[in-house]
Amino acid sequence: MICGGRMVAEERSQACVVLDLSATGARIHLLHPEAAPSTAVLHLPGGVVRKAARRWQRDDIAGYEFCEPA
Repeated sequence: MICGGRMVAEERSQACVVLDLSATGARIHLLHPEAAPSTAVLHLPGGVVRKAARRWQRDDIAGYEFCEPA
């Protein structure tokens, strides 16, 4: 799965690319990796909106674990 998404945190919004999506989290390509938030609301394909916490980051790729529905 590769599709567009949006990450919202601290009143800022940035586009991202969803590389993988599961029931528990998502692997995200960050267009601005230096601004990767530790927690965010992810707006995913199909109108799915989830709160998530960053669990890891390598350069411009990050793994976010879903916390609960936003």
